[in-house]
Amino acid sequence: MSLNPDLAAEQRYLAKANDRLEAMRVSAREMMESVLGTPRGGTHQARAERDVIVRQSLARLEQLEIGDQALSFGGIDYESVLAQVCTYHIGRLAVSDETIEPLVVDWRAPVAEPFYRATGKEPMGLSRRRHFALEHKALVSIEDELFDLDGAIPDQQGSGELRLAGPGSLFAAVTRTRTGRMVDIVSTIQAQQDEVIRSSLSGMLVVQGGPGTGKTAVALHRAAYLLYTYRMRLERQGVLVVAPSRIFARYIDQVLPSLGETGVQITTVHGLAGFGEATLSDTEDEARLKGDLRMTRFIIKAIRDRERPLKHPVEIALGAYVVTVTPEDTAEAVRTTKRRSGTHNQRHRFIESLLAVKIADKYLAKSDVRLGETASGVGEFDEEFVNFGEAGAAEENQAKRVLALRVKKSPEFQSVIQRIWPRLSPEMLLADLYSHLPLIRLAGKSILSEAEMRLLYRPGSSSGKAKSWSRSDLVLLNEAKVHLGSYQKRSDEVDEERAYGHLIVDEAQDLTPLAARMVGRNSLSGSMTLVGDVAQATSPFGQRTWQEIVAPMQKADSFKLVELKVNYRTPQEVMDVAGGLLEEFAPELKPAISIRHSGEPVVMTSVGTEKFFGLLAEVVRNEVGLVEPGTVALIVPAEEKAVYLDELARAGLKVSAFPQEPLSVLSIREAKGLEFDSVVISGANRLLPAGALNLQALFVAMTRTTKRLVFVHNSDVPDVIVDLISQQKSGNGKEMPNNLLLGESGMKGNLTVL
Repeated sequence: MSLNPDLAAEQRYLAKANDRLEAMRVSAREMMESVLGTPRGGTHQARAERDVIVRQSLARLEQLEIGDQALSFGGIDYESVLAQVCTYHIGRLAVSDETIEPLVVDWRAPVAEPFYRATGKEPMGLSRRRHFALEHKALVSIEDELFDLDGAIPDQQGSGELRLAGPGSLFAAVTRTRTGRMVDIVSTIQAQQDEVIRSSLSGMLVVQGGPGTGKTAVALHRAAYLLYTYRMRLERQGVLVVAPSRIFARYIDQVLPSLGETGVQITTVHGLAGFGEATLSDTEDEARLKGDLRMTRFIIKAIRDRERPLKHPVEIALGAYVVTVTPEDTAEAVRTTKRRSGTHNQRHRFIESLLAVKIADKYLAKSDVRLGETASGVGEFDEEFVNFGEAGAAEENQAKRVLALRVKKSPEFQSVIQRIWPRLSPEMLLADLYSHLPLIRLAGKSILSEAEMRLLYRPGSSSGKAKSWSRSDLVLLNEAKVHLGSYQKRSDEVDEERAYGHLIVDEAQDLTPLAARMVGRNSLSGSMTLVGDVAQATSPFGQRTWQEIVAPMQKADSFKLVELKVNYRTPQEVMDVAGGLLEEFAPELKPAISIRHSGEPVVMTSVGTEKFFGLLAEVVRNEVGLVEPGTVALIVPAEEKAVYLDELARAGLKVSAFPQEPLSVLSIREAKGLEFDSVVISGANRLLPAGALNLQALFVAMTRTTKRLVFVHNSDVPDVIVDLISQQKSGNGKEMPNNLLLGESGMKGNLTVL
């Protein structure tokens, strides 16, 4: 970007805005310190007011903390009807001077919308759009886009093709080295992305986007926008981001704070289940079965199987007397309880009281001790119920209630209740089922096949003690919790899960139907944003339509589907190969359009079996040097990851199992959604245990790179990849539309850098 005559003036303006931001921080800090410095004690109202001020000050300080990020990254000039220019500087948050005149406008404010949406065909009243290139807080250069308000600069003569705003700034952003953490794209949001970000809060929005289209970043910026626009509602109801893995959650956790939003919660699909971490792995067949919606019916049937009357009478000793509880007594109690609403454990309290009163009536009916008499030899149990004299009906009912309470404490009675309507935790239920094939068959009759029921059988599990669960089990436990209710005995325990005002779900194409059902339960009104790519589906359910994916979670009959079509991450050289692979397994899908070339062809290196890891280490070491200080990911089959880590460490490489070092070794599911300067793929034929999905997994692995892609193989690369790499064109590969392709020098086409 060339030097601009306004550079010095803009630097002074930005320095003033930064000084004012610091003054706002000081003011918030002083407010908090003044309150904390007051004597402790005082009235309840005074203490409450002090707490409110401290909380508000802390929240304000968090909001104003943007680290070393630039406060303002550009501006817009409006041409008014009086030929006067109105200039607004756009930034991460709003900053005003001492007279409350705006110095910087929050990027989410309506007045800032043209900064992202204006085009030559539809300038939205702008005469100029300005982008800043900054190093920390120092302004390095300025990029201007000038608009002809009479429409003299249409988009490709009105073709309506996609255009790129701020191409120089965009190119600088997409070619920067990666650090293992996602950064915001607030300064380079494109018009199509901005349309998604500013979509209405209500209903379900599904964002389909191929690799590198920025769908995750768009979803996170949407969270920040919604909190800004619907602050009062969403601060109370909450916003939840559901990430596909802990690695991915860590990867994105700095984006929202950089945008001034710290109140958004981030969890994973399995963290949402609420039963800890998975320590077991399922086979593909097991995971597919456990994620099937039929498992809801299976769980419900398994619970109902535990709600059954006695088969034989049971005697309960109460003081000097023995009361017989018959199967008919318990059958009547079970029937009555089943007619009541509520979860299984909620109704446990009802049937316990119902049967205790029945036994109390039986006791009083057969006892020689009548209310109002004193008898010698009455045991301790009976003493509470004598000497009522001419007791009235109220006192008699009170006596029965007290007697029923004593009945409940009887071990024999509790044994009966546990047999006819046991209090169950989800862990107890599932462990009991898994360890007893007859119980599985009883619950799965007419729901599952014999082969499927055997998939669930896990010999050796002990009821209530099984602490090892797979990821699919965690979702099943959550489903069981919904129908069982709280295992705690407190009467005020709430069974419902926490629901949020808005949910954002990433990599939603990999949700199993049962996981989608679980996610949907956490939405208050169905307000959700789902992002993903059906071409990158690697779950056991394979490639599905969005209608199939979202059906289990919908609270409404329809959803809005939008598609992001521009690939900002993956260079065209890689997409030439990856796009050919896409044609193999999903010919109906078209790859997103890449905006740039890297000049780096896809490399395939064959190594022998005998010295495989030694040669692999040399390839990886070379990649680290080529992209330094960027990041390299070695993507390998999950079951072989530990071996790769050990062998590379033995070769002297500093390697991590997580994307935090310059070099990391990851499985395909760990790498999903992340991006690296260079990607090395080994074991390309077996990235997933299920061969049917391996091409999808390979497509995901290939498109994680921003610069270089290398295959290291020992005759374990799909033939289609070998053919595609051999067909690579020299130089820059396929030509792209002029209005999209970026080269090393900036924008190619009729949008120019001024």
